[in-house]
Amino acid sequence: MLKRKTPLKAKTPMARKPIAKRRRKAQSAKQKDCRWRSEQYLAFVRSLPCSVCGATDGIAAHHITGMHQLSGMGLKPADSYSMPACDPIYKHSRDCHQQIHANKALRDQQPAFLRTTLRAGIAQFTGEAHEQLLHALAFLEAQQQ
Repeated sequence: MLKRKTPLKAKTPMARKPIAKRRRKAQSAKQKDCRWRSEQYLAFVRSLPCSVCGATDGIAAHHITGMHQLSGMGLKPADSYSMPACDPIYKHSRDCHQQIHANKALRDQQPAFLRTTLRAGIAQFTGEAHEQLLHALAFLEAQQQ
């Protein structure tokens, strides 16, 4: 057992209160991700030519990255903020999808690529998808001013 070399000044130990820990609430139905998701729209985006090189096969739906706080760590933006980019995962020789992530010049061109995709989608879709695409285009235009 260890012995103290100097005596304690206080005769009684300090009165400490335990730290109140907050419990994290499990994600309820109300707190779930409310971003717009549409597999039908993503399929449409994949049918368009690549925004970077113009290829028509091996296209992935690339969600906009690093702009306008649309996504966070581990979170994708709404599907209305996606554009076509070729990807080797879909059997394409070029990798424009990863080049957008790696190249700042291409990342800076994402709004222009996205505008083209949104306008094509607005002409194609009706109903909720049409409204979401109009909202995305208006948001993008407001950010560019």
